[in-house]
Amino acid sequence: MQENRDGLTIEYAPGPNGSAAGTVTARLAGDVLAVEKIDLRKSKARAGFAAALCEGRAGIDRPAVEAELLRLAADLAARGNGDGAPAEPDYWAATPVAAKEAGQALLESAGLVKQVADDVAVLGVAGERELTVTLYLVGTSRLLARPLSAIVQGPSSSGKSYIIDAVAKLFPPESVIRATSMTPQALFYMAEGALECRWVVAGERSRQQDDDATEATRALREMQSAGRLSKLLPIKRDGVMESVLVERNGPIAFVESTTLAESAIFDEDRNRALLLNTDEQTVQTRRIIDRLAEGYSGAGKAAAETIIERHHAAQRILERGPREIVIPFAQRLGELITPERVEARRAFPQLCSMLQASALLHAKQRETDDDGRLIAAADDYKLCRHLLLGPLGRLLGGHLSAPAARFLERLRERFTAAETFTKREAVTGDTASKSTAYGWLGELADVDAIELVEPSRGRQPGTWRLATGPAADAVLPAVEKVFPA
Repeated sequence: MQENRDGLTIEYAPGPNGSAAGTVTARLAGDVLAVEKIDLRKSKARAGFAAALCEGRAGIDRPAVEAELLRLAADLAARGNGDGAPAEPDYWAATPVAAKEAGQALLESAGLVKQVADDVAVLGVAGERELTVTLYLVGTSRLLARPLSAIVQGPSSSGKSYIIDAVAKLFPPESVIRATSMTPQALFYMAEGALECRWVVAGERSRQQDDDATEATRALREMQSAGRLSKLLPIKRDGVMESVLVERNGPIAFVESTTLAESAIFDEDRNRALLLNTDEQTVQTRRIIDRLAEGYSGAGKAAAETIIERHHAAQRILERGPREIVIPFAQRLGELITPERVEARRAFPQLCSMLQASALLHAKQRETDDDGRLIAAADDYKLCRHLLLGPLGRLLGGHLSAPAARFLERLRERFTAAETFTKREAVTGDTASKSTAYGWLGELADVDAIELVEPSRGRQPGTWRLATGPAADAVLPAVEKVFPA
C-alpha cells in the first residue's frame, strides 16, 4: 500500500487461497471510496476499477490510480499467483521476432482467409476449406463478448476430430483448453480466470441422450449464454461441509464433434451452436487418402512448424489489440431477417458474432471509430453469409445440410415421385453407413422433402415417397439488399 499525492491509498487483499482475483480497497483520508473484487492480472479489470473510482471525483488522478494498480499487479506477478502456482508467462515476449513479423504480415494480407485455408491444408487437412475457415473464426471469437460455439457433424471416420485438431493447432496453447470428456461439475473447479477468453475444444459428443447427459452439459450451456458460471457447491473445510458460492468467468468459444443425427442432439445444445458438416463424398475420400500418403512420406513437416508459429503470433497480436467491434449495418440486417421462427432470436446474435469475429481477424485492415472500436465492413458480411447460409438455414428451418441434400439427389435418381419406398430400401446400397443415411432421412422428413404414405403397422414398415418440400428461401439477405447501391 502506498499513498499518492492526492492522499489516496489503494490496498489489495488476495482472494481465497491467495488467488489473484482479490479485493481492492481505495481510501481517501481514511474514508473508504471503493471496494471491488478484481483480477489484477487483467488490464481491462484494472482500467474499469480506475474509471469507476475517478468518475465524479475531479481531485483524483486516474493515471496515478492505474499506475498504482499496475504496480500491485507487478508485485503479485513477481511472487507468483499467490496460490503456489507460478505467474502466467509473458507469451508475447517469448514469441520469436520472426514469428511476430510473419504474424503481422498475415493479418495485413489481402488474402488472409485464403491463407488460413491453405495453411490448414499444409497441416494435413484435404479439402474442407469452408469448414476450416469457419472453425478458425469460431476460435478467434473467443476474444469477443459473445463467442461462438460449433458442433461438427459427420459419419464415423470422416475426419471430424482431425480437422478440429488441425485448426486448434493454429491457436496459442494458452488460449485453448482441450477436453475430450467433461463431467457435470468440471467447469466449476477450473482455476480462477482459466476460462476467460478461451477456446474449449471438446471431443466426441456422448451418444447417451438422457437426463444425465443433459445435466453434464448444463454448465456449458450457462457459460455459452451468460459468459459466466455461478453455483453453490458443498465443500469440506476443516472437516466440516459447507456451501460455497463458486463463480467462474468466461466467456468461452466451444467446439465438439458428433456422429449423431441433428434430431438426436439435445435441442438446447443444438440451438446454441453452429451445425457444421464434414464432406462425405467419394472425391473427398480420394483427397484424404492422397494427403495421408503425402504425410507418411514426411513432406511438409518443417513448413507446418513455421505456419503454426506464424498463427500463434497473429492470434497473440489480436489479443493485444481492440476487441470491441461495431456493426454499422446491424439494424438494416436485422430488419431483413424474418422473425417467423423463434430460433431467429439465437440465429441473429450468432450471425453478428461471426461478423465481429471476421472484423477482429481483419483488424489490421478495418477502420476504427472515434472510440477506438473496430468497424465491421461489407466484406465481413460477404464472407459470413457464404459460410453461414447452411448452418443458419438449418436452425431457422427449410434448409438441408449439404450431405442430406446430396442424399436427396441420390434418392431422386433411384425413385420417381410416384414410387413409394421404405426407409430400409432408401438406405440400402447407398455409399453412406445405414445409421448416417437414417439420420439424413429424418432431416428430409423434417423439411417435407419426403412424405409418409402409409405408417408402419406391427412388423409392416411404413412407406414414403419423394415430395417437393417447401421452397428453401435464403434465410440470410443478399449482399445487395444489405448494402444497396
